[in-house]
Amino acid sequence: MKKIALFYSLIIMITYQAQSQTKGNYTLNVTVPKSADGRKVYLKSEETPGKALDSTTVKNGAFSFTGSVPYPQFFTLVFNKLEKQRFASTIPVFVENKKINVSAGLDSNATELEALYTGGFPYEKINVTGSPAHDLFMKYSAGYEPLKALNSKAFDAYIAYLNPGKDKEKGPISEGIKLVENIDVAKANLLTYVKSFIKNNNTSPVALYVAKKNIGSLSAKEIDEALASLSPALKSSVGGQSLLEKAAVIKKTAVGSKFVDFAFNDKDGKPVKLSDHVGKGKYTLLEFWASWCGPCRADIPHLKEAYALYHPAGFEVISISMDDDKDKWLKAINEENMTWLQVSDLKAFKGDFSKIYNFNGIPTCVLVGPDGEIITRNMRGLWMDKKLIDLYGNKFGAKF
Repeated sequence: MKKIALFYSLIIMITYQAQSQTKGNYTLNVTVPKSADGRKVYLKSEETPGKALDSTTVKNGAFSFTGSVPYPQFFTLVFNKLEKQRFASTIPVFVENKKINVSAGLDSNATELEALYTGGFPYEKINVTGSPAHDLFMKYSAGYEPLKALNSKAFDAYIAYLNPGKDKEKGPISEGIKLVENIDVAKANLLTYVKSFIKNNNTSPVALYVAKKNIGSLSAKEIDEALASLSPALKSSVGGQSLLEKAAVIKKTAVGSKFVDFAFNDKDGKPVKLSDHVGKGKYTLLEFWASWCGPCRADIPHLKEAYALYHPAGFEVISISMDDDKDKWLKAINEENMTWLQVSDLKAFKGDFSKIYNFNGIPTCVLVGPDGEIITRNMRGLWMDKKLIDLYGNKFGAKF
């Protein structure tokens, strides 16, 4: 009987803890420099991007918001932009149903007005008390931001290689490949840190936020591992269920998953399935583009060069257009003189394809292996050259 009583006591305690996440309200009391008086401030949540949950006006260097969240969430306080301001001033804060005090200081090298015009409120000058979730988020950021800076530095070096300046020639392909390898290493270090944080904080809603922000960069295997590391209670929470739903969509076409079949028509109006051509013993690039997409068309000469060099070795390309106007699509195909398979459902982003393959912008692409497994995503520029060299050997000759 004692064991039964203890069991029910534990159930009651767990239920109370779960309910306590959603009970009560939060109060955000914020102080900022008085130079911000009169400015509009919007409260935004990562859960509802593009939509303001509430708004108010700064008075005497202060303002506040009240409300309720079902679980701790990442909010942003966004100030309306000034006339000459390039970026909006923002204050990030992890909100839970508690009384939270926020003070946003200024960079010691900037005046109040200068800081507000340039974005202001440097991360390290924002002080938040009353939110344990925010404290943990700041610990996460302290480790993440330096790694992010190294990734940005590596990417800047790659951009400098692509744009050497007036009257200067771009270096050989081998030089560029070393730069993209540096980016890959920096990105891998970032993701290692992210996965470690999730595993080591597997009972915290902050881990849910971090997982949700980064899950699109993980392979199918890594997604499974990240989800498995979360506590059962966290996964069964409202935020946990939201993460699981997102993960299920992303995993379908993540690296390591089998490609998802889809039906289109080719440029002559004949029905075509991806499975008619993909997973047939060759590496196949699914290139997503549109006639109206400038960057897509700017990439086509490089794709044509790669196709000419590597198609004889077995490299295949299928261009999948996100157009909704057949005439414009066909006109662009003729103008670009693309000789490989061209398909479209002419539904643009209103169809299911972009949702299934989890992209909302172009150009992007997916490389599928001989057995139908997705090998990599968004293999562009020198990443394409590197992968083709890895698969088939160097066929770029003197350019390498």
